[in-house]
Amino acid sequence: MTDIDLSGTTAIITGGGRGLGRSMVFALAGAGANVTAAMHIEDDIEAETKDLPGTVKAMIADIRDPDACAKIVADTASEFGGVDVMVNNAGVGMLLVSDTFNRTPTRFWDVKPETWAQIIETNVTGGFQMAREAVTHMLDKGWGRIVNVTTSIHTMQRAGFSPYGPSKAAMEATTSCWSEDLEGTGVSCNILIPGGAADTNLLPGNPGDPGRSGADGMLVDPVVMRAPIVWLASKQSDGWNGKRFIGRLWDESLPTDEAAAGCSAPAGFGDRL
Repeated sequence: MTDIDLSGTTAIITGGGRGLGRSMVFALAGAGANVTAAMHIEDDIEAETKDLPGTVKAMIADIRDPDACAKIVADTASEFGGVDVMVNNAGVGMLLVSDTFNRTPTRFWDVKPETWAQIIETNVTGGFQMAREAVTHMLDKGWGRIVNVTTSIHTMQRAGFSPYGPSKAAMEATTSCWSEDLEGTGVSCNILIPGGAADTNLLPGNPGDPGRSGADGMLVDPVVMRAPIVWLASKQSDGWNGKRFIGRLWDESLPTDEAAAGCSAPAGFGDRL
């Protein structure tokens, strides 16, 4: 990890109770940030982070509901005095379609319309609603960060991964659009991905179970998100906008700018990193 101090910085992480989100909550609070961990189910994350330098506030909410998104942001700003960092991490995956999706692909015509809608509303619309509420606080301050968690481009295009893949492709393109909208404001919009299927609840079984694997084999530990999210949430990442960063490729032995350059590509579809 870096020695970046995020004291006085306030972040919201959706899907903060599990997997990649939980790892990033611990990272930002460990660097001194105030963090709202928005989640869909009860979790003991406040108790588990009480000894960290930062403060973690858990909130139960469904980000498909625009009023819930507004409340997350308003309560965070009231509690901590503002919102500096918005991490759109909450997502649902192909388990909603089939519990054997990683072994037996489901063709798109076999996906139920209500399942399609639930995945798109969570993974795409929820991210828009959270960013829309949070960005006004950042623009008023003249500084802020939106970080969207997408996936590897080949996963977006993989047979049998619809609508999860298309939902992440939408957020990839969205990040490109938002980064251009925000150019010159002091607020940036970037992507952070683990760099492969991660050992989280989006896969069948439980995280840490032996023999678990993703479509491409071995799973990535969610810990790979920690160093890059701390850097992205800091002033050290000023000037980096419209990029995709791959946590698995972040080299902590390098100065942060070199580590960032070594694991980044433009957001969107001009580069297949």
